[in-house]
Amino acid sequence: MKLQESERTEFKSIVVTDIKKEIIAFANCDGGKIYIGIEDDGTVIGVEDLDSVALQVSNMVRDAIKPDLTMFLHYETKEIEQKQVVIIDIQRGTERPYYIAKKGLRPEGVYVRQGYSSVPATDTAIRKMIKETDGDHFEDMRSLDQELTFCDPKEKHHIRTATDENFRNYKPRWNLYESCFITFRPMRAYD
Repeated sequence: MKLQESERTEFKSIVVTDIKKEIIAFANCDGGKIYIGIEDDGTVIGVEDLDSVALQVSNMVRDAIKPDLTMFLHYETKEIEQKQVVIIDIQRGTERPYYIAKKGLRPEGVYVRQGYSSVPATDTAIRKMIKETDGDHFEDMRSLDQELTFCDPKEKHHIRTATDENFRNYKPRWNLYESCFITFRPMRAYD
């Protein structure tokens, strides 16, 4: 079986600084996987030191990509054609756009996936990513805390319901205020 690159799959024979662009592009788009130890043509060459490769990429991501992207990367080692390969699974980030720290939030620092390659993002694409992730549409954003409970809102609802019930049973003495109004109403001086 011949391995092929695709819109969501990228091959690298070794770790090079250029890998940052690929990681950023996947995080800014729909995610993807980078296979380290495979040539662009799909030939599996493997890597010698799996831990060193994963550590090198992890340090590069932590130090050179902003905002922090580490929680959206997962590392895996796999044997393909009797050779060890490192697979980096990049999820779509929630704080897009991601960019190379030294280049800043400009087209030369922000990358997106276009077909089988990673290209600099346009100013329009950067603005769109900022608008999409600025928090106005929080209903569509993925929650990082998936252990959600509704115990506290139920308790507050119970307290509020009890308070509302007490309020409904309270009957003010409006007739007292009405009689005061009649007694103390101002009179015109010329009457």
